[in-house]
Amino acid sequence: MSGTVSGMPELENPFPEATHRQRSGTRTASLALAGAVLSLALALGLLAAFLSAREEVGALQDQVTDLERQISALASDVVSAGDRLTSLEASGASQIVGDASTSSLATDLPRYPQSGQDPALGLRLGELTGVHFYDGQIKSFDPADGKARAWLVWAHWCPYCQQELPVVADWHENRAGEYPNLELVSITTAMDDSASNPLIPYLEESQFTFPVLMDESGDLTRQLGVNAFPFWVFTGPDGTVLGRSAGLLPEEQLLSIFDQLEQMGAEA
Repeated sequence: MSGTVSGMPELENPFPEATHRQRSGTRTASLALAGAVLSLALALGLLAAFLSAREEVGALQDQVTDLERQISALASDVVSAGDRLTSLEASGASQIVGDASTSSLATDLPRYPQSGQDPALGLRLGELTGVHFYDGQIKSFDPADGKARAWLVWAHWCPYCQQELPVVADWHENRAGEYPNLELVSITTAMDDSASNPLIPYLEESQFTFPVLMDESGDLTRQLGVNAFPFWVFTGPDGTVLGRSAGLLPEEQLLSIFDQLEQMGAEA
């Protein structure tokens, strides 16, 4: 049977096609808007992560730049120390054959300069007095008593001192007897109980055979004009300052200076 049933009115569509299309379009638009919002949220999240990562990279780059600056400064200090060492050996040799009567007395040496001529050269170092660690006795050293001396100032927390001291200790224990006219005196200062290697256990374990004066007040350090660790002062038999050096000295050059000081003492 086809067509319209006779006598039955034709029913109208309660949801006109236009309304149906409008609602369908609204849902589509809503889905599109939700997708756009989600995409925007993801984009913002990625942007935030990128900015955070860039900030971290920037901070890391700043740290690298600062580290490079420190390394550059350290390299400059090493070069400067090498230059001062060359000058030290030259001045020491000249003092050996020089006229000791031209030296002048100075209780405290001027502070060691960062560059240029050392103003302490030719001055006479005054007497140094301190408590000797290994026996607790007060000891005094007169630099003008006819014996050449090498004075080493060090701090137990200084990494360069920790490199230098074993070399010096080995030389003194095994070869000091060959240098009867040279005396090595060390001064430890700038004590720090919070350091990883506390001073007292370090000294007890090391058992150095050369004198170790305790400079808790810093008076001896100031008297020698110290500006860094390790710090060397070399004096002739009359107490004249032949040279000073701040920083680690290579073993070969240090032994060369010891030889010169021994020769000076023998000829005095």
